[in-house]
Amino acid sequence: SKATVSVLNWTFCTSLLTHTMSAAIHKIRKSHRAQATKLELTVAQTLYDMCQKSNNLKASLSGFSINSVKEFEVSSSKQACIVFYPLRFIRKVKKVQKNITQTLEKKLGKTVLFVAQRKVQGKSMAPGVTVQRSRTMKAVHEAVLEDIVYPAEVCARRVRQLTDGSKHLKVYLDAKDKDRSQSRLDTFVAAYSKLTGRGVKFGFMSDA
Repeated sequence: SKATVSVLNWTFCTSLLTHTMSAAIHKIRKSHRAQATKLELTVAQTLYDMCQKSNNLKASLSGFSINSVKEFEVSSSKQACIVFYPLRFIRKVKKVQKNITQTLEKKLGKTVLFVAQRKVQGKSMAPGVTVQRSRTMKAVHEAVLEDIVYPAEVCARRVRQLTDGSKHLKVYLDAKDKDRSQSRLDTFVAAYSKLTGRGVKFGFMSDA
């Protein structure tokens, strides 16, 4: 009967949707899946769907999972989000980042940034123990900055000591990236401040 067919169709669609969502959640790190937010599930589902449609992307993001997705305020009328992922995937992600960023921004309706997860290692008091340069606060902040502005390239950084003792950071991006990056500069500033607690201003190398 028509009623039976409708029930069967509904059951099939529900089963298919459940299977797809179950597969997509593997794009979120295992320890975080139970606490995943709606935003994180949406990002995971979008990445999974993209991989199903592209063999090249599927190969590039094989084994890839996100750590978390955090939304932040750029202004009273503008929101953006940062997708955090394991550092070991940084080369793979940057090869396809432009493509997946465009798709996610269209899906979410906001600017999306990808930042590899890093940890600052505190100075050890033990004699003879040194901190790896890549884990110093300075190195981590520099790497985070490069992730935030990617695919734009950082050409120069200038730090000026102000009279009140504070430091002012001015970052110059490559002028060839100006058309794409100009409208995102406020997002870069807000993201860097959120992740490092420090202020920054951006310009382009031709303005230096």
